Amino acid sequence: MRIELPVTAMLRDLATGISYSRAWIEKQMRLWQELLSGYGARRIALAANSSAQWALLDLACLDADLILVPLPTYLSDSQLAHVMSQLQPDIYISDTEQQAAEFTLLEQVGDLLLYRRELSVAGAVIAPACQKITFTSGSTGQPKGVCLSAQSQLDVAYSLIERIEQNVPKHLCLLPLSTLLENIAGIYAPLLAGGEVLIAPDEVRGFNGSQLVNPQALLQLISKVAPKSLILVPELLQLLVMARSQGWQAPQSLEFIAVGGAHVSVALLQQASRLGLPVFQGYGLSECASVVALSGFNAQQSSATELELVGLPLAHREIEIVAGEIVVKQPFLGYLGDADSACDKVFTGDLGELDTQGRLRILGRRKNLLISSLGRNISPEWPEALLTQSGLIRQAVLVGDAKPYCAALLYLADPKSAALLPAYLQQVNQQLPDYAQIKAYQLLNQPLSVADGTLTANGRPRRTEVVKKYQSLIADLFSSKDIAGESYEFLSNAG
Repeated sequence: MRIELPVTAMLRDLATGISYSRAWIEKQMRLWQELLSGYGARRIALAANSSAQWALLDLACLDADLILVPLPTYLSDSQLAHVMSQLQPDIYISDTEQQAAEFTLLEQVGDLLLYRRELSVAGAVIAPACQKITFTSGSTGQPKGVCLSAQSQLDVAYSLIERIEQNVPKHLCLLPLSTLLENIAGIYAPLLAGGEVLIAPDEVRGFNGSQLVNPQALLQLISKVAPKSLILVPELLQLLVMARSQGWQAPQSLEFIAVGGAHVSVALLQQASRLGLPVFQGYGLSECASVVALSGFNAQQSSATELELVGLPLAHREIEIVAGEIVVKQPFLGYLGDADSACDKVFTGDLGELDTQGRLRILGRRKNLLISSLGRNISPEWPEALLTQSGLIRQAVLVGDAKPYCAALLYLADPKSAALLPAYLQQVNQQLPDYAQIKAYQLLNQPLSVADGTLTANGRPRRTEVVKKYQSLIADLFSSKDIAGESYEFLSNAG
């Protein structure tokens, strides 16, 4: 297959100031393809900061149907080891030096280092039509590799072009490029529409891994480059709303701010609307190559009822509701190493409904999955098991759905051991990626129990009842924290 870019397509590297025209983009793509072909690349893992070369390599692989696996830089060591064990890439590309004996440096292209990796065992079987494997953020502790065809990714990109109808897009990539939503909606769609894509590394965007550590840098970047479009997770939308209410002026160029990845409250959308931010809601999942539905109108034009909707399915999508669950009727290649997971319908695990106009409303999740306001999926049972494994903590309930970080309600086996908690939590957090780490806690003065309805007969927390009973304590855990994540302090208020 071949990617046909319009003559006006342009890629700009904000770290170097270099702009790549369509002809230059295509030349760089060919160079990457010749290089990878010369090394006989079969499975390519890419673990690097956002850069123009990242995007050029990605486009080259999409165009040549080479298997590429973009890896988030925020994976924990154990998660990365799991991914590498499953995938067994023969080519590993990174912007940091690899010291392990299994890596042999081949050459350097821009800021990217190409390594051949010695394979001791064969990797998991990959579906024949797979071009990209995107790893989820690990809802069960170990990330799942979602297999996607090149065509499924391009279908989403072209449908987004049709839905958004933006004249000569100018898109600033704020999310890491390994994020599938930014990858497809932030690189492919604007370029295929003949627009300009602007890419900056983490530090220029104010990020460190998956965490925003310098909000001012992010705001200054937006003001400086004056994009037409942005893609945000709810936490970043909250930042823009806070900054706007404190006097920051959004550039007049902004026409389209897509927000997705986690639940977005109607109150936040209304506040963004009042401040003049052109926000559009969306919904999607990795198994469907990202976007499934997107609102065709912004928050400024919508009633509160309409703001509960995530919009119509994209043109090539067909959705049905089965027993309350959102089901997307499309082929799915399955997960890496799990051939039986391939199917013709994707059962999303999300509960929803369609209104009379066919617009989608999300009602919740069938399982206990938490989704942070940064769009990270977290299974609460995973950190909870780590918290209680030593015996210091008798009961633990993780909270943080639609919040920027995780916190916990804890009941100690011995109340006198509270002084040991900060050090113990640091040990637990070392075993978790940053988005699943416990940033604050509240101690309970009585255990969860079957009698008060907070515990099942087999000892599992009834999460809805726990949240209802301790809503005031939970609110305190998220009431005074810095959006940059720099002022988090462990709390020890007794509940």
